[in-house]
Amino acid sequence: MKKGFRLIERFKYFLERQFVKGAHYQLLMVAALIGLISIIGGILVLPTGEPLNDLGESVWWAFLRLSDPGYLGDDEGAWRRIISTIITVAGYVVFLGALVAIITTWLHGKMRNLEQGLTPVTAENHILVLGWTNRTIPIAGELFQSTTRLRRFLRRVGIRNLQLIILADDVTPDRLQELKDDELIGKRAHDIILRSGTPLDSEHLQRVDSSRASAIIIPSHSTGPQDLINADVETIKTLLSLNEHSDVEKGVPLPYVVAEIQDERKRRAAHRAYSGPIEVVASDSLISRLIAQNVRHSKLSEVYNELLSRNVNNNLFVREHDSATGKTLGELDQSFPNAIILGIMREEKNDFVPYLNVQADFEVKQDDRLVFLTRSFQDTEVQEPISDLSIDIPEKRNSIDQKKETTTKKILILGWNHRVPALINELGTYNEETYDVDIVSVIPADTRNKAMNLFGDLSSTVTCNQIESDFVNETELRRVNPANYDNIILINSERLENEEADARSIVDYILLEEILQEEESNPSILLELSDPNNQNLMARYDNEVIISPMILSHLLAQVALRRELHTIYNELFTVGGAEIIFRDPEEYEIESGPLTFANLKKIAASHGETALGIYSANSMQENDTSLKLNPDRNQQLNIKSQNTRLVVLTTY
Repeated sequence: MKKGFRLIERFKYFLERQFVKGAHYQLLMVAALIGLISIIGGILVLPTGEPLNDLGESVWWAFLRLSDPGYLGDDEGAWRRIISTIITVAGYVVFLGALVAIITTWLHGKMRNLEQGLTPVTAENHILVLGWTNRTIPIAGELFQSTTRLRRFLRRVGIRNLQLIILADDVTPDRLQELKDDELIGKRAHDIILRSGTPLDSEHLQRVDSSRASAIIIPSHSTGPQDLINADVETIKTLLSLNEHSDVEKGVPLPYVVAEIQDERKRRAAHRAYSGPIEVVASDSLISRLIAQNVRHSKLSEVYNELLSRNVNNNLFVREHDSATGKTLGELDQSFPNAIILGIMREEKNDFVPYLNVQADFEVKQDDRLVFLTRSFQDTEVQEPISDLSIDIPEKRNSIDQKKETTTKKILILGWNHRVPALINELGTYNEETYDVDIVSVIPADTRNKAMNLFGDLSSTVTCNQIESDFVNETELRRVNPANYDNIILINSERLENEEADARSIVDYILLEEILQEEESNPSILLELSDPNNQNLMARYDNEVIISPMILSHLLAQVALRRELHTIYNELFTVGGAEIIFRDPEEYEIESGPLTFANLKKIAASHGETALGIYSANSMQENDTSLKLNPDRNQQLNIKSQNTRLVVLTTY
């Protein structure tokens, strides 16, 4: 290589290194270039004489023309005018052009840094969401929607307005627009503070002032089998980082954390990783329990969607009433005409223990909290003095014998994700029932069997068969013969983005329905989706839908605002204990015809169960929903033995 060429390359490299150091170095380089041009211009016009008799005057002359083109017409003489014109043009390019470019780039960089949320926040008693996943926006929407519960939470922590901060891997205008587009957030998106960073980094946790948060929510993100570091590992590492960061902030109590763990077996590890108050939501087990119970009781997903999704209908509330101490639940029932008392929460050994579906003579002790199913917190207010209340406790009859399965239920699972092994394990917890499960997916059977083996041994009541096939292909789907199954579950794929996975599931369902119509078969079909907006696309089809991210987001947000709710949800959706089921009216010896909900409650109580509402296979009135939870007590319910099922809370 020639020496001259080498020097040129080194000079270019030197310039590059100076320019990448920032605006200050760029301005210095431009200033040096302007000085060099001024000196060269001054030397060139020095021989022209008056008034440029010395180098200083000549250089100043050149600098004035370089920085201000207005001097161009003042020069006389051909040579001086030529040099003046060249310097003036160079001034446009170097002085003005470079200066504007540098300042513009600097301002753009500063604005981009501000948009990225790299500056630390100063907040206290705020709610912090660590991570941007498909749960984040629904969590924010749930927090804004829960006005009454949020108001009571803010009152407990001592602030007036919600301060919601989200720590995302990257903050972009697109994400801010996603918040604005959410129907429950809308214009309040500007009240949400976005900051860039990872919860695994203590400096980034300091950026969002995590040690002074009133509640921290850690949603889990989707991971595939190819990921070496799964979501649970990141969640536990985040909890360790929160502990480490809090140790630096001496004297500040550890904030309350709600963390989502996919694998329930890592729940203890999550508790050990964080020393402060924490609730760990095992998402795989929760969704698997909901799907399993829906397999056992078809159409039960509508009850779950009302209790665990965005809506203005019924929800669970926990409230303490000092005046209820010493009273029985039967005596308290008439004090809450617009609510259903599900039971009580009692603190035992520094933990909350739910007592649900207890008898009417169950006595409320001091510090017990009543558990309600109702539409609003206002309905949990006492409507009349408790001391004046007295109702007849129905005569206790024998509990209804649970129907045991005499045949094996055949289940077809179309698709695969990391939650399927938990679902198979959940089916195995129902010892009185047997299941024959076929799983169809394009993922190799060996890979799926390995995941199943890692989860644990199968129960003797469940047999599982892996089938390799692309069921989106109609020919392949027909070979599976879906008409031979009692239940079909369309699992949402985690290998695709939410919209793509939902699109695939919807197309699968349409193909499946066409095949079943030809076979004149009517198995129960459950469809798992990720986007709630896609549920409207399935409204005209006879199917059931579970929107996993929405259910989990609702649960995380509500548990963050009211910690005791987590224990109640675990009780309702875990095998054993209290459970929501459907009953045929014949099981209560109820004949077809009108029946008030008040009478239905008494009949259910006489069998040791709590009536929640009714489900009708066909809507009775136009624009009327088929599911009626917590109806008015004096409302006449049209009981039809073939089309109506009773929604009750029972104890197995």
